[in-house]
Amino acid sequence: MLTPRQARFAFIPLVVIAMSGIISFTMTVLHHGVHPGLMAAWLQHWPLAFAVALPAAWLVLPGVRALLARLTREPAALGRKFGEMG
Repeated sequence: MLTPRQARFAFIPLVVIAMSGIISFTMTVLHHGVHPGLMAAWLQHWPLAFAVALPAAWLVLPGVRALLARLTREPAALGRKFGEMG
């Protein structure tokens, strides 16, 4: 099992693996079309997509967290308590 700290460090690389794989596959299909060499072409492009996406995610994440912290209000500031309807 992972500790919460280990899970925080593992989150970005795992998300980047999934997202770079999905996006690189989509772009490979759009660029090359569906053909017998599709999987080989995709697996050739995926490492480059991952190599670009991982540092980009590490650079962008602190700014996104700061922006969301500024845009987030505490539930009490909304005028109702957690769980109240209305």
